[in-house]
Amino acid sequence: MTAAGDDWLGLLRRTADSVEAALAGFDRWQDGGDRPDQYALDQIADAAALIVLDAAGVGVLSEESGLRCGAGGETVIVDPVDGSTNASRRIPHYCISLCVVDGETPVAALVRHLVSGEEFTANAGGGANLDGRPISPSGCEHGARAVIGVSGRPGPELPVWQVRVLGSAALDLCAVACGRLDAYLDLNSNHGVWDYAAGVLICAEAGAWTGEAEGRELFHLEHSRRLGPVAASTPRLAARLVGA
Repeated sequence: MTAAGDDWLGLLRRTADSVEAALAGFDRWQDGGDRPDQYALDQIADAAALIVLDAAGVGVLSEESGLRCGAGGETVIVDPVDGSTNASRRIPHYCISLCVVDGETPVAALVRHLVSGEEFTANAGGGANLDGRPISPSGCEHGARAVIGVSGRPGPELPVWQVRVLGSAALDLCAVACGRLDAYLDLNSNHGVWDYAAGVLICAEAGAWTGEAEGRELFHLEHSRRLGPVAASTPRLAARLVGA
């Protein structure tokens, strides 16, 4: 891990700490936000993240508050609460997802489970870790025994053994990175970059295959753009799933 990577992960950890502290005493879990697709919890978490990131002078692309430029070429892509519908219903499966990009090139990532406290991290070229320990994917190559995570409603044509719809793309991608799931598919190509940027870098650094459902570039800084992230334990399993 480079010194620069350590610095970025330090900033991301401070950001995650701020969000955790803001939600620690929160009790309006089902209250709506300013937009129809938003909860009050999203806004509280976003404000807490921005306190740290604005003080650091970096650019920010947040699901909740859009794009703001920083002093340099780096931008932190932020989903303050990925899985906010889970959080609103008190389903204990949601996280903060943070990814630093230099231009549109991923540099460092952190995903912290906001209930269990598990923390996934990665630096470009430095591998991926869960709570400081190196991780790797399952190595599964065949759909007949594959357990995969999906976003959307799976049909019978998926050539896999079992499917999980867990409600957090970032955590699903991290589950692929550490071998808990064998693959992840967005069946509707309907994710903003904040949903998957950190998880995709963590998958790639762990050794998983990553891509997009139609072969498009995953990393960008457009708030309105939606894409279909895919991750798999091996290229062979990825080819089978994307083909299906």
